Amino acid sequence: MADKRPSHELFFDKWTHLYADRIASMRSSEVRDLLAVTERPDIIALAAGAPYTKALNMEKMNRIMQEVMKKNGPAALNYGSSEGYEPLRKWLTEFMAGEDVTCTPDDIVITDGSQQGLELLAKILVNPGDTIICEAPSYVGALNAFLSFQANIIQIPCDDNGIKTEKVAETLASLKKKGITPRFIYVIPNFQNPSGVTMSLSRRKKLIKLAREYNTIIAEDNAYRRLSFEETPTPSLTSLDDENVIYLGTFSKMLSPGLRVGWLIAPRPIREKIVFAKQAADLCSSSLTQRIVEEYFRQTNMDAHLNKLIAIYVKRRDKMLCAIEEFFPKGVKWTTPKGGFFIWATLPSYLDTTNMLAKAIEQKVAYVPGKAFFADGVTGRDSMRLNYSFMKESDIREGIRRLGEVIETEMELYRSLKG
Repeated sequence: MADKRPSHELFFDKWTHLYADRIASMRSSEVRDLLAVTERPDIIALAAGAPYTKALNMEKMNRIMQEVMKKNGPAALNYGSSEGYEPLRKWLTEFMAGEDVTCTPDDIVITDGSQQGLELLAKILVNPGDTIICEAPSYVGALNAFLSFQANIIQIPCDDNGIKTEKVAETLASLKKKGITPRFIYVIPNFQNPSGVTMSLSRRKKLIKLAREYNTIIAEDNAYRRLSFEETPTPSLTSLDDENVIYLGTFSKMLSPGLRVGWLIAPRPIREKIVFAKQAADLCSSSLTQRIVEEYFRQTNMDAHLNKLIAIYVKRRDKMLCAIEEFFPKGVKWTTPKGGFFIWATLPSYLDTTNMLAKAIEQKVAYVPGKAFFADGVTGRDSMRLNYSFMKESDIREGIRRLGEVIETEMELYRSLKG
């Protein structure tokens, strides 16, 4: 039944006197807000941050779901431990050994995707006003999680070799003079979301040295590491120092985001606090989806599974890079990722990609405006994140062609107005 109240009453919120102060720090995710648009069949969605789930063997997935229910139906539909399903945690110790990370099942906590890991980390470490250091740009979901706990986020610029550690050193020294110790340094070292860049080995070692020197910890979000287009990925930060690094992983990029299964590896005292926080948040992650993930990979050759995805993503990255080279006007710069899902494009500084988005959608193409990936919500207005993992190659080329026309039109409009 339609609401017959006047429009000004529909948007009146009479509960403002009840909200917690932290509500003022919360903001909507521009990526999530775009979902309704990108799900339209007529839109070429270069905004998605999703894997190509159509590459999965759906018959196998369906069979595994049925096997899980036949073998462990009652348990799969019941509560589980807050730490997570032990066979999955045991399998993860073997998986992490492939990254030269030595851990036991007791070192691992299963989370509802790495997003929950980020939220729990902020929950146990951040008081209002506490400082966090992260990359600029950085993952919008992490920024929103940290801001919801009223963190003071200091973003350090990146280049093609990742976060500028000399700037991190300067920032840490400046903060120390003020008596401030950052609660943690958050980084996405491999094929970063949104920029696609990878932190060099020398900078990883330098970052670890700085964390030790200033008595803080590194949160390593490694959602994309196994989606490397090169034979030998750079060593993880955790493999270089497991005492001063918290590892966040997820199956959302390697298998399915809909299953909502991730994991966190942390030093024992921090891990215990994470479990307490998780118990307060959701008691436990889904017993059903954890079993599905464990059974799927128990029956699947992981290397073959990942190689299949990588072969698809390499072709799509190359298609997007070629199309950008062909259709984007002069004055636009972009990154060349060696894995993962994303390319970061930077337009002339006089353009605003947020204002331009409506015109792009009119041309049936979508992207994520760059300012979403900065804590101040202002920086990055001339940039955009482009995703190549989700759309087929022909759509990628056509989407970039349309987007190139939109950018060119905006540049011509600016030149005409400037006279």
